[in-house]
Amino acid sequence: MYSVCGRIQDACDLFDSGFALDSVSWNSMIDGCVKNGEVVLARQLFDEMSERDVCSWNSMISGYVAVGDMEAARGLFEKMPSRDVVSWNCMIDGYARVKNISSARACFDEMPCRNVVSWNIMLALYLRCKDYGECLRLFDKMVGGEVKPNEASLVSVLTASANFRKLDRGKWIHSYIRDNDIEPDVLLSTALLTLYVKCGEMEMARDIFDQMPEKSVVSWNCMIMGYGMHGHGEISLEFFLEMEKAGVNPNIATFVSILSACSSSGMILEGWWYFHVMLQKYKIRPTEKHYGCMVDLLGRAGLMDQSEELVKKMHTEVEPNLPKATPFACCRHFMLQLGEIIAKQQIKFHPEDITPYLLLLFIHIADRKWDGIEDARNLINETFGESAYSNQDQLEEIGLGFSLGKSLHHRKNMVYSILDEMASCIKLL
Repeated sequence: MYSVCGRIQDACDLFDSGFALDSVSWNSMIDGCVKNGEVVLARQLFDEMSERDVCSWNSMISGYVAVGDMEAARGLFEKMPSRDVVSWNCMIDGYARVKNISSARACFDEMPCRNVVSWNIMLALYLRCKDYGECLRLFDKMVGGEVKPNEASLVSVLTASANFRKLDRGKWIHSYIRDNDIEPDVLLSTALLTLYVKCGEMEMARDIFDQMPEKSVVSWNCMIMGYGMHGHGEISLEFFLEMEKAGVNPNIATFVSILSACSSSGMILEGWWYFHVMLQKYKIRPTEKHYGCMVDLLGRAGLMDQSEELVKKMHTEVEPNLPKATPFACCRHFMLQLGEIIAKQQIKFHPEDITPYLLLLFIHIADRKWDGIEDARNLINETFGESAYSNQDQLEEIGLGFSLGKSLHHRKNMVYSILDEMASCIKLL
């Protein structure tokens, strides 16, 4: 109990307090030291033991594996009077942790008896080292033997199949899951989802997604990425809205997928807006991948000068003694400037679409440009009428007819979000 709670000194005090100790007591103490990072103390106790059983040896080997000392682990392993499957798995796992494929495979091949854990460690190792072909070949041997694959085995082979774009293999595994009444957990369902997404089978991916009782942020990201990859940027954004409604917080990878989808689908305004949402609403600091997506977006829009400026911003080094909020604030200021340029460009190209007009007004309000606010309001009044940005029904009757078709719910949502943020900014003026 003390060891599990991390109070190893209390465990030692109790151990040394004069109670009669048996092999279970010693093994519990050694295991507690190992799990609390006290490998040296564990070895002292191990050396003091008068009689050791296989659990004592396995605990000590796992301790050395945990700290990456495979030489010491190997030394103990070779001295063991008898080994069980756990002993072999400890050694394979240790070599897998340091990505020593040859030593791990040698141990695996020498094993007199393997269990599903043995196979899973090797499958995961080949996957982590991106040797997808060997991962699939090993799985074939596993299926042909006595050990039955479990969910972890299937996750590894599905991921390998996805990276090889082996749709037939993935479908076979999907059938195997159904035929063996395996109830997919979140990891297995997401692995299936990823396979179908990478192979372009978005209908199958959507079916898997809809059947998932529990969806992780990775599951949502996978669908957003998939639709974006295959030229359906609008659906990607719709999925993002559904994700927000479901109460799932987007992460860094979510916005990489969103921005990439906007770039590949040529959705300039949406790309800028969701970069803004990432900064302002979710307080996520941009990474090089986010900037890369924005550079590509600007390049596709013909804004090469702004693209080059963004690259400079991306590579600007911030002084180490500046507050953490400083680069964030600089990025926000630059993005407002960029948003103004994009809004004006889109007004020029699509004068009948009210969205860029509203975006321009919002940017001037957020940046407190009083002349700009007045100019933007006058422009909207001249083009759409005075009630255009204050009446929801009016919005749908005028310029939104161009940009807010029934299939573009995301654009309508974006417009209303702009209006909401505009109202919040006005309250702060």
